[in-house]
Amino acid sequence: MKRVSITVALCLIFFLFGYNSANASKFKWIRVGKYWAKVLDSGAQSQSTGGGTGKGSYYFNGLVTMPAAQYCNLPYSAGTKFGCKDWTDTLGVNWPVKLAGSPDGTDDEANNTFPIPDANKICIHRYYRYHPPSIIVDGMVLNEPFPLKGDEVAPDKILGTADVMTESHIRNWMGLDIHARVLGWSQTHHDDYVIFDWTIINTGNVDRDEEIELPNQTLTDLYFLRETNYMVYGEIYPGLENWDTWYGCRPEDSLRIMYCYPTRWSGASFDMFGNVALNTGFIRSPVYGGEAVLHVDKSPNVHADDPSQPQVHCARGPDDLFLKLNSGVTSPTDWALAYKVMQYGYHVVPGHETVPYMEGTYPGTHHDVPLDHRGVEFLGDFPWYFWHDVVSNSSGPFTLGPGDTIRIVWAQVCGSLTLEEAWRIGKAWKEGTCEPPPGCTWNDGEPIDNLPPQYKLYPDLYAADEVSTDNNNWAKDCWVATANDSLFKNAIAAQWACRQNYEVPIPPPPPSIDVESRPDRVDISWGNESEAASDFAGYRVYRASGSPYYSEEGGVVVGKWEPIFECGKGTANSLTHSYEDPTAERGVAYYYYVAAFDDGSENNGLYPGESLESGKYLNWTEMKAAYLTRPSGEKLDDIRIVPNPYNISAPTLQYPGEPDKIMFLGLPPVCTIKIYSESGDLVRTIEHTDGSGDEAWKNPTGESFQTSSSGQIVVSGLYIAHIVTPDGMSTNVKFFIVR
Repeated sequence: MKRVSITVALCLIFFLFGYNSANASKFKWIRVGKYWAKVLDSGAQSQSTGGGTGKGSYYFNGLVTMPAAQYCNLPYSAGTKFGCKDWTDTLGVNWPVKLAGSPDGTDDEANNTFPIPDANKICIHRYYRYHPPSIIVDGMVLNEPFPLKGDEVAPDKILGTADVMTESHIRNWMGLDIHARVLGWSQTHHDDYVIFDWTIINTGNVDRDEEIELPNQTLTDLYFLRETNYMVYGEIYPGLENWDTWYGCRPEDSLRIMYCYPTRWSGASFDMFGNVALNTGFIRSPVYGGEAVLHVDKSPNVHADDPSQPQVHCARGPDDLFLKLNSGVTSPTDWALAYKVMQYGYHVVPGHETVPYMEGTYPGTHHDVPLDHRGVEFLGDFPWYFWHDVVSNSSGPFTLGPGDTIRIVWAQVCGSLTLEEAWRIGKAWKEGTCEPPPGCTWNDGEPIDNLPPQYKLYPDLYAADEVSTDNNNWAKDCWVATANDSLFKNAIAAQWACRQNYEVPIPPPPPSIDVESRPDRVDISWGNESEAASDFAGYRVYRASGSPYYSEEGGVVVGKWEPIFECGKGTANSLTHSYEDPTAERGVAYYYYVAAFDDGSENNGLYPGESLESGKYLNWTEMKAAYLTRPSGEKLDDIRIVPNPYNISAPTLQYPGEPDKIMFLGLPPVCTIKIYSESGDLVRTIEHTDGSGDEAWKNPTGESFQTSSSGQIVVSGLYIAHIVTPDGMSTNVKFFIVR
């Protein structure tokens, strides 16, 4: 095909983006485990849907809005296209090749692929196995409202044992209807993936009304193409691409998966495989993620899984618009070329004829050699590479007569190091003492390791550099590559779930939780919803201090979730629904969740007999911290400022997880705090009105500390807090800030 200039391509994309934004889809979140999916009613996951719509976010034990990239987007964008031969439209015009569907670039919900609302005009439903728990901290409700439009508690409508499932009905102008269901679990062995289960029906209906326009149309040599643009970094850093590859094309392979993993940027001066933070060593993105094919019907008449599907794997550049754009804005010539890619892979595209096929694959299939097996050191070494690539697989061909169906199932899945491992290994790497994971060693000067293919050809990828030694870099890289094992383990769990008709063992439902700050403790109470489970055993209370997200920044550990109490069967405590946390310290932020656990007697899954507990993300209090709230002081002389002096270089003397925080302690129940600089300029006014003796210097939204009235972080110096009570009593307290 002819290349379109980047400028023209971008203009076209932005035009189409504006068009599609005006036809925005409805969506529902699935967010019960580590992997969260934003599911659109139209099935689209394209770039043009905007606002992150269509993306999934994987929790690398972190929040998706945090810096430090403690999560990945998977996919950044994705698309599903259908192609068939010899299609006749409603005017009787025959098309040698017909395309329809929503690509990874720009979808067209108005004409090409669109949701079909039910009798109540609802385009997407979300069904819960149990009522979502309420989450309250100091009277503030943290859980989202329930039910939203289209939501209901309906376990009988959910496939298998999923915690939550979305359902929508989609149509495209080829005459295909899609019954789309997306499932998620919170169970610890099944919370790293979300499953998409599509039943595709040849209805002959090509528009939104009920009339069947093409009742006798047979779809000949139909292909189903999935194209995905992955991103394993939380932000788009210059040069931080990711390698894309695939596995499962040979009869002996245990999975069918196309996936991505981090790469070293060719312009980096040090080994930043895994997105290393040079100042701390923290490995910010040791994440592998991908899309595993779980089931493809052999034919409309044989609904058993066909292990030889997908028939095609390939990769392309981001500016190949014949596949990136929706078929409503591409030409029949482009349709024919896209259809050839569905049949034979990408080497049928002019300029890519030399792309080799894999050997030893299923007979009759066409799988291009994966990018990381083509002998190049960096992604940018490919002459066609620009910014990123898109990987695809294609299943088919199918012949669908009127009313025929095929079912296709896939999982979006991730695997990673834990945050604790990312800190431990990263710090050891920074100190030059990193040791490799078990099984990785050297033998006669040759490494025996788990590193990706390009490392075998180019050992300079981990060679000594201005930051570290070659063995130290190599050991760190081997640890990052263990995320591949986690990815495959999680994909195998998804495959097992599909083969078990989604009958995954599940823990008791989570209880509602109510946390209240007290002067000398934090009270946690919870409901009894969990006890409806026949194998229910008890509860565990978990706590994290300083932050709900693990970090060792500045040598201070925050966000480490640990059990602080348990009760019920097999514990030292009888069953109860409350716990008083007496170990909380003044001024420190605390976060909680309560897990219900079972006795394992009904667990016949991947780990038979194992006790399961409800997931953290179902009732954790991550949106609001609890604090000890001391009684107000009796005398103005009781007022203290902590820490004083505040020294940015002494993180262990600060409040963990809350940088720049300064507390006023021993305050009267109501007072005004005016903070002045040494020169007498008013920096910030704080109204203390909650009746306690504590107040933090923070901005009105509570998002940052030590800010002036204009929102700027204050500088080093002497400050004076002038504190005035409603009856006119006042005092001045001096404190120092050292930056």
